[in-house]
Amino acid sequence: MVKPATEGLVLALGAGGARGLAHIGVLEVLAEHGLPVRAIAGCSIGAEIGALYARYGDPAVLARIALGVDWKQTLQLFLPDAAAMGGVCSGRKILAFLEEHMSGMTIEDLGLPFLAIATDLHSGEEVILRSGPAAGAVRASLSLPGLLMPYPWEGRLLIDGGVVNPVPFDVAADSFGTPVVAVAVHQGARGLSAAPIDARPASWRAQLRALLDQPWVARARLVRTWLEEQLAEPAGPRTMQWRARAVLTQAVNIAQAQVVQQRLLARRPALYLLPDVDRIGPFEFYKARAAIAAGRAVARAHLPDLYALLAASRRESPPEALPGEPKVGSV
Repeated sequence: MVKPATEGLVLALGAGGARGLAHIGVLEVLAEHGLPVRAIAGCSIGAEIGALYARYGDPAVLARIALGVDWKQTLQLFLPDAAAMGGVCSGRKILAFLEEHMSGMTIEDLGLPFLAIATDLHSGEEVILRSGPAAGAVRASLSLPGLLMPYPWEGRLLIDGGVVNPVPFDVAADSFGTPVVAVAVHQGARGLSAAPIDARPASWRAQLRALLDQPWVARARLVRTWLEEQLAEPAGPRTMQWRARAVLTQAVNIAQAQVVQQRLLARRPALYLLPDVDRIGPFEFYKARAAIAAGRAVARAHLPDLYALLAASRRESPPEALPGEPKVGSV
């Protein structure tokens, strides 16, 4: 692992699916205002954004990647497949995407100190991934129960780190020091009542028909058959199955919110940012522009705090929080 710099902010980027694209907006504002990042701890989507930033060092690259995703590409990533065991889809396409960008790099090869949070499926223990293949570590951290297959890692089966530590500000401080700026985007971070349970587009039938017209679907018999079955359902694509997944997703949301609240009682980051991403569903990656804008807004609103924390990081023993804090920031 790259040795942490002595000056700069330590980021803890939280879980939250597509809402986590707000992390890109936060990184953009930090870069624009000369606020250096010296280390990142990420969970789930936070691990993905953190690893990509540690890989490229430029949030503009991340924004281009995110803004190039539409709803059709999102659906391609999460369509069920025959290889899935213990999940709706195997996650092969997600891993392929990660490997394309990581180019075989290990966590130790990345340009910034980085770690990802995952959960041991059998023991329920928090697993901190500090070394090994960067793409695999992120894929493990992304393994949302019931959606993506658990990921094998050194004899363990790992699932989404959001189950045990959705916003790993404590691990970030223990691993990289302070001050830690946490960015929370999980559903429930700003109140569970604002979290949508089912983010399916209302025009599901028209969108599935459009997907059937894609050349790659015509060549993929399994996918085409599955889509045709969904179109045959009068009430919607496997309505009860979707509802069951919605209940599971909301259960995870509630658990995550409770876990974070308990951890905040025991320990606090220097700054806890809450982007306004309540109108973005966990799988709505095609809403990248809105998510990035939310991240930019909350970071800009707290620039004075961020500058103060950078000044604190230049001291011999930087405090974990500003005097009279911790600050919780939203817009």
